[in-house]
Amino acid sequence: MRIGMSESRKLRMVIGKEKTCEIRHEIVRTDNDEIGYYLIKEFRLDSKFSQKMTLSIHSGTFTLLVVLQNGDLVSGSGDSTIKIWNLDNGSAKMTLKNNSKWISSLAVLQNGDLVSGSVDKTIKIWNVENGSVKMTLNKHSSWIWWLAVLQNGDLASGSEDSTIKIWNVENGSVKMTLNKHSNVILSLAVLRNGDLVSGFHDSTIKIWNLENGSVKMTLKNHSKGVTSLAVLRNGDLASGSSDGTIKIWNLQNGIVKMTLKNHSKGVTSLAVLRNGDLASGSSDGTIKIWN
Repeated sequence: MRIGMSESRKLRMVIGKEKTCEIRHEIVRTDNDEIGYYLIKEFRLDSKFSQKMTLSIHSGTFTLLVVLQNGDLVSGSGDSTIKIWNLDNGSAKMTLKNNSKWISSLAVLQNGDLVSGSVDKTIKIWNVENGSVKMTLNKHSSWIWWLAVLQNGDLASGSEDSTIKIWNVENGSVKMTLNKHSNVILSLAVLRNGDLVSGFHDSTIKIWNLENGSVKMTLKNHSKGVTSLAVLRNGDLASGSSDGTIKIWNLQNGIVKMTLKNHSKGVTSLAVLRNGDLASGSSDGTIKIWN
């Protein structure tokens, strides 16, 4: 999750019940020509939520968030540090410092280790028990945009250098480099069948066969870069773009099933909730929940 930070450089933990939230839209059709997806509610963080905690986090201009297997919150920032938080009292349990430039991506490996990507072109695997760097992966020639953990435990990294690398995290070797494209990788996701999907700055999406590194399918329907990807409970792919739209794809034939249009600026993040709804974050300052 990527969050833009304001001058305060603080992350406010908020909690609220549905009955006290400001509901700005309720059961609103998003497109007269497309049926099935509705905007249920749109929340702003200045709604009637109660503030649970304020974390004075980083000096950088933005923050990345990920949750460890033990429930601790991890934040990475433009100040090149990573912090692990105790959410019982709001204290920083640990500050990880080993990067020379800002942290651009975070993920958690299957064994519980934390992995970070940075503008300094490196990927680091951290032991979160003692804060040490277990391994540094440095085969990219430019900064790391996105990290994704594959079903077999391998790590996929997408970079500004227009390559995707598949890493064996046990020994740090590159198992495969995917480079059948010439554009910056902005997002990654793993499909239910284990295939890797990547979003590009040139507005395309590619689905990869990781057995041989071939492109199984290229999806084209966005007009700007694909900044976020999520796999829905039914196996469909959702893609968010700088063009302000979210598209739902049928991966059997590569056809767009639906286009969700309710953000006034680019979509920056997508997440599937436990009940199957889709959450989207945008540069317009809102989070929208879709049925």
